[in-house]
Amino acid sequence: MLRPMWDIGHRTSAGGPDLAIARIWVEFAPSLEPGQQGTVRLAPLTPSRWQHLTQGDVITMHEIALPVGTAEIITVLPPADSE
Repeated sequence: MLRPMWDIGHRTSAGGPDLAIARIWVEFAPSLEPGQQGTVRLAPLTPSRWQHLTQGDVITMHEIALPVGTAEIITVLPPADSE
């Protein structure tokens, strides 16, 4: 599992993206090659920072500070400990 950083809309005091960490894994395939599309699942390190996202939102994945991919939110589930 990969733990990339995501631009989920929060900003630093300087106005840059305040990136958030979430584990990511590919569903229904062993991996995704560069340029491919597929269904992935995200598990945020700090779920409360992600609560503003809704279906249809698009977020950007970063490695270090460089954007390397995007994701469209298709489902939002509550954290497991809130059930």
